[in-house]
Amino acid sequence: MPKLNRNALSAQMVRHAGPGSYVDGNGLMLRVRDSGSRSWVQRIMVHGRRVDIGLGNAELVSLADARRAAADNRAVARTGGDPRKARTISFAEAEPRAMTEKAETWRAGTASKSQRDWRSTMDAYVLPQLGKMHVGAVATSDVKRVLRPLALAGKHATMRMVAGRIVAVLEWAEVENLREPAGSGRAIVETVMRSLPKAAAVRHHRALHFSDVAEALKKVDAHPRVARSVQLAVRFGVLTAARQAEVRRATWDEFDLDEAVWTVPEAHMKRYRPHRMPLSTGALAVLEEVRRLHGDGEIAFRGAQGGKLSRTAVADALRKAGVKATGHGFRSSFKDWARHEGVDEILSEFALAHVEGSKTVAAYARDDLLEKRRPLMQAWSDFIGLPN
Repeated sequence: MPKLNRNALSAQMVRHAGPGSYVDGNGLMLRVRDSGSRSWVQRIMVHGRRVDIGLGNAELVSLADARRAAADNRAVARTGGDPRKARTISFAEAEPRAMTEKAETWRAGTASKSQRDWRSTMDAYVLPQLGKMHVGAVATSDVKRVLRPLALAGKHATMRMVAGRIVAVLEWAEVENLREPAGSGRAIVETVMRSLPKAAAVRHHRALHFSDVAEALKKVDAHPRVARSVQLAVRFGVLTAARQAEVRRATWDEFDLDEAVWTVPEAHMKRYRPHRMPLSTGALAVLEEVRRLHGDGEIAFRGAQGGKLSRTAVADALRKAGVKATGHGFRSSFKDWARHEGVDEILSEFALAHVEGSKTVAAYARDDLLEKRRPLMQAWSDFIGLPN
């Protein structure tokens, strides 16, 4: 028989190992991703089936603690038990681990603004209610205690942001076999969201015919009392068919200029799901000018004091320029243009981040059709044209 490999790792190896998987013993492995994140996984037989059990982030769980947990799990499995069910972890313990893995998708990692936003909403709204609960026991009524006060206060944007972060923690717990069944966390939150008081009735935003959009942008660009940063924000919103809030909140770590992709985090999205947008040459040209104007910093489109643009900045710019439309209305202009050009309805809906708008579109949600949307957004940019 081959010799069992036990206690093969050292604390120094855990800290410095490059990407790959490293076996220690009792089925315990250290997995290091290309991003540098490190996590413990135990491969073990449970009821005759091989399963992988996550034991946490290696930066939070020491080698000694991971070995103890692996030994305990093995003992439970040998007596016919399921160590996954024996594990208990509170929502407050699960939350930073979920956030750490989430941060791997943020360009600045845990040093990004997204991390600070996450931390503030968790501390203010979620942990006081759910922190001490076993993460596997969080149910519909518990989530409702967090979200309903926000809905009643009219803080619907904050409510959606908080809901998205609760989903992230519950889904992390499901992947780590700390909740059953898989998919229940998102279903719970979405059920609660449907039951809460809705925002004010939707009103139609003033919109231009798509043939008038280019001329409207020229008027905004030419107005002497509209700051250049606001002119660029208006143009960028039109070119990407994005909501104004998404443009105002945009930070540089959301943009991958090499790949020409803007990834809007779930915290900034209406439906608390991240959304990728392909960037046309026109949109990239806007970002290049913004960077020349303001430098890197953190916020992309800045106001007079260096922070985010005000909520009324775009509306004020359009009013001053005599454009009879709202920032949101340009999304309608884009949709009308897409229909006029015979663009596939699903592509235009994805471009507007309307995944939940219909069952047909939602059925394609596993693939965001990014590359198929790229020529669509380029055609829209070409139709609008760049300033002379």
